[in-house]
Amino acid sequence: VRTDAIVSVGAGLGHSCAVTLDGTALCWGANENGQSDPPDGPWMSLALGAVQTCGLRGNGNVECWSDLPNGIADAPSGIFTAVASGNTHSCAIDRDQQLFCWGANNLGQIDVPEGALFTAVAAGAFHTCGARTDGYTQCWGQDVGDGRLSPSGSGHVQLAAGMSHTCALDSSGTPYCWGGNDYGQASAPGMSFDRITAGGSHTCGLASDGIVTCWGSDEQGQSSPPAGRFVDIAAGRSHTCAINQFSTVVCWGANQFGQSSPPATGSGGGVDTGATDTGFGF
Repeated sequence: VRTDAIVSVGAGLGHSCAVTLDGTALCWGANENGQSDPPDGPWMSLALGAVQTCGLRGNGNVECWSDLPNGIADAPSGIFTAVASGNTHSCAIDRDQQLFCWGANNLGQIDVPEGALFTAVAAGAFHTCGARTDGYTQCWGQDVGDGRLSPSGSGHVQLAAGMSHTCALDSSGTPYCWGGNDYGQASAPGMSFDRITAGGSHTCGLASDGIVTCWGSDEQGQSSPPAGRFVDIAAGRSHTCAINQFSTVVCWGANQFGQSSPPATGSGGGVDTGATDTGFGF
């Protein structure tokens, strides 16, 4: 069994991370705030923001790493089942389906609605959306009149948030997107997905056959996935990473911080440098 096989991948503003089969976290790209210096594992999954990374351990504990103030890395204690990170805030759902958020709150992005229980959460740049146990999704935080706080559809089982838009999947895999759509990032195609992920101004869906489809901004190649079949996917600000059928990470899009150039690991090849370096900034 390859212990370096990649089982989870994440993408942030200018950095990316992956979790191997043995729970080791690997991060690459921007690291000016320590966001690419993960503590020792084992980890189950990671959530990447702009300047911070948060991880979920097998015992349900959440830990974050960043050297910035304002409580950005101050994850609460408890037993959690899911974690999400936005620009400078993060949120997690505990085993009782209560939602906790921490970090910057200049636009109300961590003001969780009282009395609600949640099954899924997504943290955008300055807004947050949560799928409630009653079947409806609720959003809060920055409101500039572009509909980012007005969810469409119901019965969402997955959520993903970008700079100004949010997308969701219902139990049938039907995608719903709302909010900013200046690049077409909220114009979901008429197809079903097993997983959806939202970047800064682009969105990607992973279908049951392993094919990745992306829409929205493609100025840096972030919406132009390579050929192949994949098992997991994560969109960052202007780049995207995915795990292929060989348990290897492949990234494409912006690469000025090295966020699309994962390091090689072990003889099994757990990560790969098959990235597209566009040479452009955010």
